[in-house]
Amino acid sequence: MTIRRGLAIIVLATSYATGCRPPDDQRTDSVDPVAAMQERENWDPAMAARLDSGNAAIRADSFEVAQRLFTAVTEMAPDVAAGWFGLHLAELGLGRPDEAVAALERARAIAAGASLIHPTAVDTLP
Repeated sequence: MTIRRGLAIIVLATSYATGCRPPDDQRTDSVDPVAAMQERENWDPAMAARLDSGNAAIRADSFEVAQRLFTAVTEMAPDVAAGWFGLHLAELGLGRPDEAVAALERARAIAAGASLIHPTAVDTLP
């Protein structure tokens, strides 16, 4: 390997490692964490527990469990976007894109900015 080629590889690798690459995430500074926590304080504790359990089920790829939990959340608090957004994720995991889109539309009707960080082809975008 020539010195130039070796130097070019080092420069490229260093550039990549130090942040000269596309961002891995979307902006999240549009969510006010203080306001979100204040809103959560007003939630029924049983509803918040189901929401948390649904989120844990999503992380564990237990989409049927998540779907039941998020459906319960939407019945208990139909005006809480997080329940509809969780239902959207569960329906996606179950391979039900039409139901997923319907749940996402309900979430967006409540919170216009509700969206996925890494959308897939079946997701509707703003």
